[in-house]
Amino acid sequence: MKKIDENIYYKRIRYFNIYIIKGPNGDILIDTGFKFMKHRLKKILDKFNIKLIILTHVHIDHSWNTSYLSKRYKAKVAISKKDLNNIDNSNINSYPSKKRYKLWTKIMHFGMKHFKQEQFVPDILLVGDKEYTFNGIKLKIVDLKGHTTGSIGILYKNYLFAGDALVNRKKHVEIAYQNQDNDEALKSMLKIKEIHPKIIFIGHDRPIKYDKYLKSIKKQ
Repeated sequence: MKKIDENIYYKRIRYFNIYIIKGPNGDILIDTGFKFMKHRLKKILDKFNIKLIILTHVHIDHSWNTSYLSKRYKAKVAISKKDLNNIDNSNINSYPSKKRYKLWTKIMHFGMKHFKQEQFVPDILLVGDKEYTFNGIKLKIVDLKGHTTGSIGILYKNYLFAGDALVNRKKHVEIAYQNQDNDEALKSMLKIKEIHPKIIFIGHDRPIKYDKYLKSIKKQ
């Protein structure tokens, strides 16, 4: 894994990202990736002391391995209280953020209905815009709804782990290709300015530097 900071690690497997924050009383895993990542994740995570899994949202490409990994490491699972209804991904209806993403949205809906992850029951229901301490790690949960009704960001120090709240294009940053509520997704994108993170770590693309993000929202 790539070491980002003194106790932050990042692994990109194809088009999917996972993050680990090491703590004095156990480590936090952010998102659990898609089905094909299971065995690679096991080899990586066995080297850590995973005691908590936080999901930025419960789309299957972020939560597929949650049940398996939580049992393997005896780790608790935390999600936003607002995302409870989305654990069964067949309930998720999204809308393309732009007309050119209509086909991609249809493909995503097909996948949600035909790929069924092993169900899990979260141990902790998070509330947005609230500070928490887990395993000796202080962080803030940021409400970034839009992509799903319960999408969250995890703010640790001056780093924001934002899930699919943003997409990092070659020359600009934008909201995800499809969202449960595009208007709310745009509000969440603009909300990140208030936080002013040094770097924004996202679910699928390369990390976003704040300057690039700022230039993009000025064009909104």
